[in-house]
Amino acid sequence: MWPDLQAEYGDTVQLIQVDRDSDAGRKFAESHRINYQPGFVVLGASGEVTYAALGPYTPEDVRKLVAAAAGD
Repeated sequence: MWPDLQAEYGDTVQLIQVDRDSDAGRKFAESHRINYQPGFVVLGASGEVTYAALGPYTPEDVRKLVAAAAGD
């Protein structure tokens, strides 16, 4: 799913997977109160959190979240 979405959005949206088992991933997850996997966080262009919750998500779910973060 992620490679297809990244190809669709190209350079306009960054899709980043975080390994919750790594130190950096654990810190990120804790800072956004994602205590279980999969978790999902959407950041707007200025870095504000526009959505944070547990997953899983379909490609269409991701498209809707990206559109909402962009103000569409």
